[in-house]
Amino acid sequence: MKPIKTLFFTLGVFVLLAGTMWITPEAGVKVGSFTFHMPTFEDMLLSKQEEYADISDLVSHQFEIDSVVEIEMDTTMAGETTTEVVHGADYDELVKSIRKLEMNHEGRKNLEKFFGHLQNDSLVRIMHYGDSQIEGDRITSFVRNKLQVRFGGTGVGLRPALQPYDYVFSAKQENTGNWKRYPIYGNVDTMVTHNNYGVMGAFSRYAPLVPDSVPFRDSIWYEAEMNVSKSDISYVKTREYEHMRFFYGNAKSPVALTVIARGDTVLTKTLPANLGYGVVESELPDSTSSITLRFAGYDSPDIYGIELASRSGVIMDNIALRGSSGTIFTRTNFEHDLKMYSDLDPRLFILQFGGNVMPYIKDVKAIDRYARWFGNQIKRIQELCPEAAIIVIGPSDMSTKEKDRYVTYEHLPKVVEALKKVTLANDAAYWDMYRAMGGHNSMPSWVNAVPELARPDYVHFSPKGARLVANMFYNALIFEFNNYLEEEI
Repeated sequence: MKPIKTLFFTLGVFVLLAGTMWITPEAGVKVGSFTFHMPTFEDMLLSKQEEYADISDLVSHQFEIDSVVEIEMDTTMAGETTTEVVHGADYDELVKSIRKLEMNHEGRKNLEKFFGHLQNDSLVRIMHYGDSQIEGDRITSFVRNKLQVRFGGTGVGLRPALQPYDYVFSAKQENTGNWKRYPIYGNVDTMVTHNNYGVMGAFSRYAPLVPDSVPFRDSIWYEAEMNVSKSDISYVKTREYEHMRFFYGNAKSPVALTVIARGDTVLTKTLPANLGYGVVESELPDSTSSITLRFAGYDSPDIYGIELASRSGVIMDNIALRGSSGTIFTRTNFEHDLKMYSDLDPRLFILQFGGNVMPYIKDVKAIDRYARWFGNQIKRIQELCPEAAIIVIGPSDMSTKEKDRYVTYEHLPKVVEALKKVTLANDAAYWDMYRAMGGHNSMPSWVNAVPELARPDYVHFSPKGARLVANMFYNALIFEFNNYLEEEI
């Protein structure tokens, strides 16, 4: 080929590429499940790199608030107890780095009501609901341990009868029999014709579910077992169980229940048929760290949960709902939930949601719709437990891949603000996890940290990262509690 032809051919290729680059949108062209990208002129001419948040100061400034403050109790000659909050020399400087809880006046009054229970009550329950960020007892376990060390209490709180996750930090669980879990979110089983799921958003059974429309036949005998025992890698406070409660209902035939702890039978009971909601409880021998429940009968009850805890101090439940956006509370049966919440008597709800909607949020209307739905969840909890305070933990930073870069989801900051707005409007407190971890484009910095603070999915924290986030939240909570104590003195 002559040089002139080679030149024209090369120029033609460049013109064709330039034209394609010019008409191709920066976001690419979707073809089925694929997206076709062309480099932009800016990409070609400039060395453009996405800037990731610098989290070095955030990590280096971490501290444990309990180590720089002391609560001194004294009894006067009149028999009255006095409290003094003693700050370490660097307390005021250290707490400047805390991402504070945000709340209006009524929200603060509600939180201070919880602090009053924490200071004065013999037993206080906290229910931590969340999406996959808290599954396996992540985040919850750290906060629970800090509170139990400071205020007393043992055990893991509520547990599902069938553990849906492969790994749980605070306890081991084994089941024998044909167990199945029925959640009210995600892929809901159409065999369930009621909304009596219990306060954990799911119930479990070891016998097939029989709809009310089908006559029940006591022809097959079922035996099943579940065991919960301490985990040797868990916090020491969670390894001992003083008291057991078992929440159930909806068995169509009587069921024999046997509870075994430390090798001895501590309870035998027949669970009645056709009971909408029931509770069985038992004291446990000293130093119980393993408990087995055995079932036998022609049917299975719907099992809403088992509580393993102490009679005093702090109980903190981890209720992880993988894939949920936190809108389960208005879907379950109000009267049924009311009975279980009345027995549990929670004083604080922590709601940690928002991440699961991010891949589906495309515009402002979708954001407003989700915020409205979430506000309805807060209202429902307030109807069920009017004496309880509520803290909402918003979503973390989350990254999606654009070409060869990981960037924050476009609408995530707006979702954070919408959740904050609806939380404060409903007199609850808000903790901004997104900004606490560094804000826009901070997730890649957590993933790339050494050791890693987040997983390569650019969504979930690593165990070390979850502990760091949990400590940041605990510091924010106890900072407010310390301020409450100082005002009460």
